[in-house]
Amino acid sequence: MRTKNGQARRTRLPVVKWRECQRPDGFTAWLQLLHSYTKRLHIHGLNQLLLPTMRRRMRLLWCLALVCAGTVLISVCYLLAERYQRKHFRTIIANAHAPMYHIAFPVVIVCNKNRLNWSRLKEISQKYNITGAHQPLFERVLTAYDALSFRHFHVFDKLSNDTLHSLNHLNFTEIVSELAWRCDEIMLECIWQMKPRDCCKLFRPRRQPQGMCLAFNELEQRHIGDSGIGTGLIVRLLLRQESHAPNNYRPKGFVLNILQSSVWSGYPIELLPESTTRTNIGVSAVLHYFDENTFDLPIHWRRCIRDYERNSPEFRTLLGHKYMLENCIAECYQLYMLRYCNCTLDLFYPPSNYPPCRLVDLPCLAAHNGVLQNYEEVGERPYVHSSRPGMVCECMHNCHSLELLTDLRKSVLMPWQFSNTTKAITFNIYYNRDEMLIYKTGLIYTWVDLLVSFGSICQLCLGCSLISLIELCYFGIIAVPRLCWQHQCLS
Repeated sequence: MRTKNGQARRTRLPVVKWRECQRPDGFTAWLQLLHSYTKRLHIHGLNQLLLPTMRRRMRLLWCLALVCAGTVLISVCYLLAERYQRKHFRTIIANAHAPMYHIAFPVVIVCNKNRLNWSRLKEISQKYNITGAHQPLFERVLTAYDALSFRHFHVFDKLSNDTLHSLNHLNFTEIVSELAWRCDEIMLECIWQMKPRDCCKLFRPRRQPQGMCLAFNELEQRHIGDSGIGTGLIVRLLLRQESHAPNNYRPKGFVLNILQSSVWSGYPIELLPESTTRTNIGVSAVLHYFDENTFDLPIHWRRCIRDYERNSPEFRTLLGHKYMLENCIAECYQLYMLRYCNCTLDLFYPPSNYPPCRLVDLPCLAAHNGVLQNYEEVGERPYVHSSRPGMVCECMHNCHSLELLTDLRKSVLMPWQFSNTTKAITFNIYYNRDEMLIYKTGLIYTWVDLLVSFGSICQLCLGCSLISLIELCYFGIIAVPRLCWQHQCLS
């Protein structure tokens, strides 16, 4: 090309184009691929860093900015992953007004402190052919059973010097069950939901750590929707002191257990023989459950057990019963009796595969009463001083457990409400309120929270999203290997 003066004028190509012309064709192809990728790249800063026209000084600044952003991204991602791995829990109130009629009315178990009706002793002696020579020993054994309960095996101390083999063939669990109080012998009146009822249709015999007792609502699981005094169960009990064992000098009265139907035993409530007062026991309920996000964690981490986790080593419960904390402790007690005396006292527990204690085994229980009456929590020894060892039971709560709270109060009966029979005891069990609390325990930081936090920090540091990561993966996994393969084929 020439100017007006006829002089030739040089045609200058852009510097970039000139440099591309000086480079091999393979390198040009790489630049074209990189340029086509950076034009649609959504990762902030990386497209600026890879622009072919970028000057070295600006490229260095963008590189430092990306290094700083990447460092922050990696550090925060590490903290998020560490927080996720800790698996911390939180407990919140899921429902503060759940209706009480959704759960069954508690099981009420009534036990006489004098376990046996001594007026039937003659009848039982004749039934089991107890001779005159064996009658004193027979009565001493039954007197011990009359005051027997778990942690009170010392009542068998008096039998350690006797020759017990003569009566060892007898099944004293069966004999004690036949001598136990019947509903029509100790129950004068029963009122359920403000209507008089037949006590023997409401209560049935049941084994307990206090011996043979009478249980209400164990199988029927009746529900009520009312709350307040008089809306639940009212029972008037007769002490019948004239039919007690003459050599049992322990305090008279009754023992109540209030628990849910899936629990074998609970904490006893003592009732004293007072004919002018009534014991009012208000019941409140608290339900606690773990949500589904915690079920994938190990048992020792979440500290609760599900019903289907029967194969885990922490699962321990009474035969044929649902796993509950109280059932696990009861099974642990049986195992300790089995360890020291090679038998269990089947009078206290439901039928099992363990060998029951015979008469000759009872002094062994008395000899180890110091251990069997001392219960230790796991890990308490460094903090609680104890002069003798005890039972250590590694038991956990069920992941869906109900706790019953009782509020005991006394009220004075009106003169026309006094019982004509002396030494009568009246108790009234009802719901304090018609609503209950429900607590839910879950993970503070779940995998959903981790994903949201990771996306937020990527957007903060690099301004990218999941689509940007897919583009980067496509470039590194598909586009680059395909270009390498094409050049290899051409060469």
